[in-house]
Amino acid sequence: MQIRFEPMDMATAEHLRGGGADSYGNVAERKVSDGAGVPCRCCMRLVGKGEPYLVAAWRPFSATHAYAETGPVFLHAEPCTAATVEPDQLPAFLESPDYILRGYDADERIVYGTGGVIRREAIPARIRQLLGAPGVKAVHIRSSRNNCYHCKAVAD
Repeated sequence: MQIRFEPMDMATAEHLRGGGADSYGNVAERKVSDGAGVPCRCCMRLVGKGEPYLVAAWRPFSATHAYAETGPVFLHAEPCTAATVEPDQLPAFLESPDYILRGYDADERIVYGTGGVIRREAIPARIRQLLGAPGVKAVHIRSSRNNCYHCKAVAD
């Protein structure tokens, strides 16, 4: 099984960059990166020091329901190239020593028992294990320190 990492969709990024409302109805906040770990959810690369970026509330689910978490995400303030990550290769912006991985079913509900903090080097193996489990269709990767959503992994 190959793993494909999915970033924030370009339509959402363009909407936010154009001043559109985030998942809480607010315009994204504009900041300037200090170069210390500002991961763009669109291109899945870090925002460079001195580059402008946006902070917005985003719900990476197709509908609202009890499991549809909303949280802060960063993205380049200026258009960036959509992420192109080779299958099975971790996106460049996953630099922390560990992350929360959580499995979701086809209805975007958490599959209980799948969540946990996983060391960075163990992420691909854990994703394969989760995607091979009954009912798991996607794995969300979140910050283990701030619970911010980073990206989704699916079987390719």
